Amino acid sequence: MIFQEIRQAVRLLLKNPGLTAIAALSLAIGIGANSALFSLTDALLLRPLAIARPGEVVTVVTNTAAFSVGGLSYPDYRDLREKSRAFSGAAGGLAAFQFYSVGFAPSASIQPQMRMGMLVSDNFFSALGIEPILGRAFAPDEGKVPGRDAIAVLSYDQWVNQFGRDPGILGRMVRLNGIDFKIIGVTSESFFGLDLYVHPAFYAPLSMMQRLGAIGANPLEDRANRFLQVKGRLQPGISREQAQAELIGIAKNLEKAYPVTNHNHTIAVQTELQSRYQQDPYDSALVMTLMALAGLVLLIACANVANLLLARARSRSREIAIRLAIGAGHWRLLRQLLIESAVLSLLGGVLGLGLGSFGIRFLKAFQIPTDLPVVLMIQLDHRVLLFSLCVAVASTLLFGLAPAWQAVRTDLIPALRAAGLTASARRRTIGRDALVIGQVALSLVLLVAAGMLLDGFRKTLGLNPGFRTDHVMTMQFDTMLVRYTPEQSRQFYRNLIDRSRALPGVKSVALAEIVPLMPAQASQVVIPEGYQFPKGQETATEFGESIDENFFTTMGMEMVRGRSFSVTDKADTRPVTIVNETFAAKYWPNQDAIGKRVRINDSKGPLAEVVGIAKTARYTFIAEEPTPYIYLPYAQQPNSRMTVLVETAGDPAGIAAPLRDVVRSIDVNVPIYNARTLGNIYQMRAISVMLLILELVSTMGLLGLTLALVGLYGLIAYSVSRRTQEIGIRMALGANRGNVVNMVLRQGFLLSALGICIGFVGSLGVRGILSKGLIGLGSSNPAVLVIVPLALLLVAIAACYVPARRASKVDPIRALRYE
Repeated sequence: MIFQEIRQAVRLLLKNPGLTAIAALSLAIGIGANSALFSLTDALLLRPLAIARPGEVVTVVTNTAAFSVGGLSYPDYRDLREKSRAFSGAAGGLAAFQFYSVGFAPSASIQPQMRMGMLVSDNFFSALGIEPILGRAFAPDEGKVPGRDAIAVLSYDQWVNQFGRDPGILGRMVRLNGIDFKIIGVTSESFFGLDLYVHPAFYAPLSMMQRLGAIGANPLEDRANRFLQVKGRLQPGISREQAQAELIGIAKNLEKAYPVTNHNHTIAVQTELQSRYQQDPYDSALVMTLMALAGLVLLIACANVANLLLARARSRSREIAIRLAIGAGHWRLLRQLLIESAVLSLLGGVLGLGLGSFGIRFLKAFQIPTDLPVVLMIQLDHRVLLFSLCVAVASTLLFGLAPAWQAVRTDLIPALRAAGLTASARRRTIGRDALVIGQVALSLVLLVAAGMLLDGFRKTLGLNPGFRTDHVMTMQFDTMLVRYTPEQSRQFYRNLIDRSRALPGVKSVALAEIVPLMPAQASQVVIPEGYQFPKGQETATEFGESIDENFFTTMGMEMVRGRSFSVTDKADTRPVTIVNETFAAKYWPNQDAIGKRVRINDSKGPLAEVVGIAKTARYTFIAEEPTPYIYLPYAQQPNSRMTVLVETAGDPAGIAAPLRDVVRSIDVNVPIYNARTLGNIYQMRAISVMLLILELVSTMGLLGLTLALVGLYGLIAYSVSRRTQEIGIRMALGANRGNVVNMVLRQGFLLSALGICIGFVGSLGVRGILSKGLIGLGSSNPAVLVIVPLALLLVAIAACYVPARRASKVDPIRALRYE
């Protein structure tokens, strides 16, 4: 019987091709928008780890008053792992890892290239249930002794791209930072690591960190160096709360045993979703905002289809009445009508997947300006298909249930006597009015959001990022990849700056730890002198970097007061620092920041005197709120990973090749990466991101508007058809065409105005949503809240004019004979 009802539903839809096409296209727009946005949300936030039973895996972080997603030091990790009983797997079940950049070479004769890998604990693969597709993982006795086991497991992508799927790769040697590592395995194709963005090229023992890194203190012995990420698989029957309670107890004992390094540090156990949200709250809020807006498009589409079905229910009232009269049950009819809605949803879902695939292609065009293996995997996979199916089912209930329920409640006697405007039909008209009002209200919310973004984008184009965006070439280096000592690193960068400055067309050369707007901005732990932290907090973490004395000149950044760094600021001279205006206002409000001091790193770090105040710039996002920032002189705070900034008189891209030659002349083994012009970085990180968001929201706004206008047009046209006799009587009594047009337009105006009033109230809440999801764009030009509603009202009245004009041409004689 079900199959018979499905065939009947298909026949009915084919008999009404116009209604079916409009309804299916409306649903396709709503489902397609949601599918595309879900693929983005899945790639940024929701996709589970590519391991067995990912729901059992949790993340362990440290909490302080200043920072809620800190890592663990290796000694703390070792103590937690040995004493905890809440996690399953080898040796306590807690696995630790850190992303690590190396100079990677297939052999000693090949110049190394920069690659990102993971240094992992000896139980990493066994604790998380990760099985290599080729070879093996670490043996029980491997990865325990510092510096002993130079072994590596390659990622599947690295095996394919670097070694052409060579099955004989096992046992071969590759060079990581000049050290020979033996390849013992290859991970499966489905395993991309434990991060949604960064796909490691290899996995090596954490115990090899000291040998791979620069000469200095061993980070594996430093309890204050919290550089590790830790995950674990919960024991069966153990909840996250129970595991957290156990670890908190262990952490308190560690605080008593090591009060200097572990004071005010507690432990939190987070789900994967919680961890991802806290690590990147801005992007998480953004995608959730976009998903909410896509949901509004789907609601408008469902309201549109519900309107169409309510109109069709009126024409089928006699059919429904006859079915009921000859014995068909109400539930049987309800099922038949819902099956028709389900078939319509399925058709809309299939078309929606097609539209969604175009949206996914559009989203894939977004790029991150880095040579690191940062991948945004936006794809049409089984998760998107399942989500689209769920959306189609939900749509069936949203748009199909009310019309079906109204249809089976048909009044038998009036419906069998005539097809006039019965009480039931009048109820349907009221319901359709409510749906159209809701469509107009939701479309206004979408249009206001698009208007706010358009206004924000216009402001963004006029923003001064605080630094020059032209005539600057950037190149990044990390001397740790070739195991330079600190003195060798300083000498390398000195030689690089001196030789680069001598190149033709070069105006100035500077050194900086990171470039503004690039991913993974650097930060500093600071204790500003005289600032009273909240109870339980002893330090603050602010964005900051090491720069040389030429940085502000080369970057065109303005000093508000004081001085820049100079060549006299050396390692053996008085420590100094430069802060931006926002930093000074936050920690020394209504005071002169010049002469104040900031302790760097921790309570035992150097106390640096503020010698200059720089103008606040943009550091992570072009539309960010004013952010505190601190600069340290490279001579006093050296770093192995630095960026060379070269200002040129002409096209900066032309200096790239000579710069590479300079690097090779100094040391051919030093890898070069992230070689880009500052203009390219600004375009990709500022303009392209804002333009992508604007296009997404504007498209959703236009789709919502189109669907709402179709719904409004359909309602007015239906109303005119039902009032044909009334219109004929009015015209026979002396009403002219203008009176009829005004009557019909009045109906459309009242519905539109009521929807706009409701939508206006909802639009006021859009500011708060956008301020969280799109930082810096929460306050728009008030004109948006005036222009958009007026424009929507005019467009809505224009949509009503066609059926109004048709009504004015009704022949009174024919109208009086109507039905």
